[in-house]
Amino acid sequence: RWLLNCWMFLKQWYQRRVRGNILTNHTDPRKAAELMIQGKVQVVMGQLIEKNWKDEDIKEDVEHVKKVLDEMLQDMSTFDSYLAEVKSGKLEWSPLHTNPAFWRENAQKLNQNDHEVLRMIRILLKDEQDPTTLAVCAHDVGEYVRHYPVGKYNVEKLGLKERVVCLLDNDDPKVKSAALLALQKLMLNNWEFMAKTNA
Repeated sequence: RWLLNCWMFLKQWYQRRVRGNILTNHTDPRKAAELMIQGKVQVVMGQLIEKNWKDEDIKEDVEHVKKVLDEMLQDMSTFDSYLAEVKSGKLEWSPLHTNPAFWRENAQKLNQNDHEVLRMIRILLKDEQDPTTLAVCAHDVGEYVRHYPVGKYNVEKLGLKERVVCLLDNDDPKVKSAALLALQKLMLNNWEFMAKTNA
């Protein structure tokens, strides 16, 4: 979190140069990139590239960070990575779960191997105690039906909806919120319209 805060508040040219080198100097560059992607820093980088920088070093840093983040986002948005994370039993908020492009491309893949991924998510929703994992699982169920509306039948048939409903009684407010949002997506035929109406 401190990394994202630094990124937003550092204003002067020297500080811009420092934050441009964060990925290179951070002890865990992949983790730094993940945090930046979650904070939508790549969008800011795209805007900064358009600026007319007098300092050539800053321009190079901005271009480098944008390139690294774009490559990382593409790497993190593969279905194999998603499958490995679900199999690990510990889910975290990352572009694999929050990137709409990932869901557009991969929602139907949750049906592969007799709905293997959906069955694993169902087990996590039943047995897992970690609030983050539960919230992400509920979110993923919602994204699955949002991008693959026919999947509502699978969610019902496999007992996922029932598991998500049970999360409404969870003590963690983030879990409750994720469950409620997922259920709204399950019940609505036009989620995008609803989201825009409530914006």
